[in-house]
Amino acid sequence: MVTEVELPVEERLLQLLQHLGIERAHVAARGGGDWGGLAARHPDRIASLTLICPRGMDPNALGPLASRLLVLAGDQGRPDMLVRQAVANFQAATLITLRDYVSPTIYADVVADRSADIGAAMTDFLARMDQVHGTKTVALPQGEGEVAGISYHIQGAGPPLVLLPL
Repeated sequence: MVTEVELPVEERLLQLLQHLGIERAHVAARGGGDWGGLAARHPDRIASLTLICPRGMDPNALGPLASRLLVLAGDQGRPDMLVRQAVANFQAATLITLRDYVSPTIYADVVADRSADIGAAMTDFLARMDQVHGTKTVALPQGEGEVAGISYHIQGAGPPLVLLPL
C-alpha cells in the first residue's frame, strides 16, 4: 500500500488543493521536481506559473502554460543564460531579467537576495493573469495544517498563490 508521502508530488498537491477547495491556483517555484508533474499532468489547475531562477525547464510541460508563465533569471552566468534561451522558445511567456545578478546553483535564497524586484514583477504579472483569466478568489481562514505530507500556511486574501520551495 502506498502512503500519502510516497505519492508523486503532483498528486499530493492535488490533494491539498482539493482539501482547501481550490480549483486553480497561481504557483511559484524554483525546482522542477516541485512543479513539473503538476504542470505536465494538470496544467488546468495552474492559473499561472512563476519560476524564479529555475534549474531545469521541461519544454513539454511548459508549452501549454506559456501564456501563463513568468520566469525570472539573472543576467550573468551560464545557468541563467540557458534559462533565458529556453524562455525565448515560448513567445507568449514573460521573462524578467534580474540585472547584475547571477543565481547561485544551490542553496541560495533568491527571493531574499532580490525581494523588491521579484515582488514587483510577481505582483504585476499575477494582477494581469487575474484580469485576463479571471482567477477565482477563495475565502479561507488564516491557519496552517498538513495534507498528504505537505505542510501549509494560509495568510491573506485573494486568488490563491501556492509558494513552493524557493
